Order: sequence, then structure tokens, then C-alpha cells
Amino acid sequence: MVTLAILGNAFVGDGLTVWYAELDKPWYIVPLWFFIIVGILYYMMVSVILYRQISNIAGSMLRKAALILTLSMLVGNELWNYLFFGLKSTFLGFISLIPFIMIVGLLAFTLKKIDVYSFRILLPYVLWLVYDLIWTFGLYMQNL
Repeated sequence: MVTLAILGNAFVGDGLTVWYAELDKPWYIVPLWFFIIVGILYYMMVSVILYRQISNIAGSMLRKAALILTLSMLVGNELWNYLFFGLKSTFLGFISLIPFIMIVGLLAFTLKKIDVYSFRILLPYVLWLVYDLIWTFGLYMQNL
């Protein structure tokens, strides 16, 4: 997981520090430091969910599906960072959230059936993604 985070940062380049800083932002976008806190909490959440899926994977197809979806969420998050910050595209940042939210939604649905604790950990992130979709759309519209 740390490897993915480091790799994701390598693909971002100056997109965060220069490009994002210069964008016109809607009034409802939280400050950058808040995004950093969400990022830290995201990796902590994924670590717990991943650990719980790996330690309980034996025998169940749903558990294996949850593991694959968790890994897909990790990769999808880094891909989003690349599309948004690395390619400096508000449009790709917005549009790529749709399949990403679908993956996270499938993970939530699966976790609710097999691991309610992990589902509860994931739920605030699902709500965050609704906000994510709103602010990325606003950012796209203000920077056409």
C-alpha cells in the first residue's frame, strides 16, 4: 500500500503544488490541509479493511471479491490522482470518479454482507465520495 501511495505521488508531479493552487475553486471546497487529513484517514481505513480481508479470506467467494475490490479501490485512487493532478485535468478528475464510486459502492455492498465492522469503517469514505463528486464537478465548471 505504501508503494502505491509513493508511486501515486510520483505521477502527480507539480499538479498539486502549482496547477491545483492556481485553479479557481468553488466556495465549498475544503482547504488543502483537510484533503491531506482525509488522505491519511483513507490509508488507515484501507489498511484495516485490507488486513481484515486478508486474515479472513479462506473459503468465501465474497471475501475474495472484497479483497479484489479493496485492491481495486487502492489502484483506482492512485489512478484518479494521476488523471486529476498528473494530467492536470478537472474533467478527467470529475468523470473518473464515476467508475471509482461504483467500485467503492460494490465494496461497501460486499462488506455489509461479510464484515459489518469494515463496512462501518468504509461508510464515511462513501459519504466523502459524494462530496468529492460535487467539488470536482464545481472545479471543472469553474475552470472550463
